[in-house]
Amino acid sequence: MGGESRLNLLLTHQEHAPLQGQTWYQTLQQLLSPLGVRTFEATSGVQAVDLIERHPIHLAVVDSRLPSISGMNVLHLIQKLQDQPLSRPAPETSSFRFEMKVEEESEVGRTQRRIEVRFDSRPAEAKTGPAVILIAPPQQSQQLLHEALKFNAFSVLSEPVDVNLMLEVMARALRRFHQNQWPT
Repeated sequence: MGGESRLNLLLTHQEHAPLQGQTWYQTLQQLLSPLGVRTFEATSGVQAVDLIERHPIHLAVVDSRLPSISGMNVLHLIQKLQDQPLSRPAPETSSFRFEMKVEEESEVGRTQRRIEVRFDSRPAEAKTGPAVILIAPPQQSQQLLHEALKFNAFSVLSEPVDVNLMLEVMARALRRFHQNQWPT
């Protein structure tokens, strides 16, 4: 499915013994696979970081309680990757241009001003790393939420994970970071 993938999604979770019914990440995989979404699964922070380094991940769902490297540390590493400058040449023209022209006309006893403002910009470049949705324990602490904001998590969801809510958050992330288009 490598060439057909429209979106690469990283799903991290704690390793669990099989429960009755499907888990939230299995349900997501089943729902999104026919749409061309390629999912990668990791059950530890080390696996998650390895997948992020080897594959272009567009969206990551990170469990805050991953073993070896915690989900918060994975989030921190993703932010560091995003902060690194891209290795491509800078564009020749700026991506933002602002022009203002003021015209003044005077008639007897009356002055008229016309201000023309032009704003020219290109669409923002896509993020260099994935948008991250953090999965937190049901009773998350204020410290965890503070750290998630500090490291630019897109959203924090509590367990048990509601698949419909997860799909809504993922759709919002696509709208925000990829202008409501499949990433390229």
